[in-house]
Amino acid sequence: MERTELHSVEFLNDGIIDSLTQTMAPGLFHDNLKREIARSEREDQELAILSITLVPTDFESLSRYEKALIEIAHDLRSQLRGGEFFARISDDGFWLLLRSSEAEAEKVMDRLDIRYSDRLMHVVLAREHDHYDDWIRKMDALHFNGV
Repeated sequence: MERTELHSVEFLNDGIIDSLTQTMAPGLFHDNLKREIARSEREDQELAILSITLVPTDFESLSRYEKALIEIAHDLRSQLRGGEFFARISDDGFWLLLRSSEAEAEKVMDRLDIRYSDRLMHVVLAREHDHYDDWIRKMDALHFNGV
């Protein structure tokens, strides 16, 4: 499957649940993220976003690719710890909110046993002292452009 075919991947939600993966809808993820930022400021806790992207090459069909996204969502759902949450943010990937530093978030990626791990790209971005809009702008650039 070519990357250009990604526009055909199902990416619909009802504002609560992603229809393909049954994960949190992006809008709900962002609402929860804002609450986590406020909580982390009160409790002086670090936050990081782990972005996981499934590379579309080597999938024989669009339906096989979509099945892989569903299976990855299942793996994430069953392995994340309390307080960690995630959503499918794009046709090809997920964002995970972790209550950790950037270095600890990298260890989370190592700890997760996710199918298709050899076909995943990931990047971590700690919040540090960024405001929500600045953090999301940086994460968008990393996730969507690989910058």
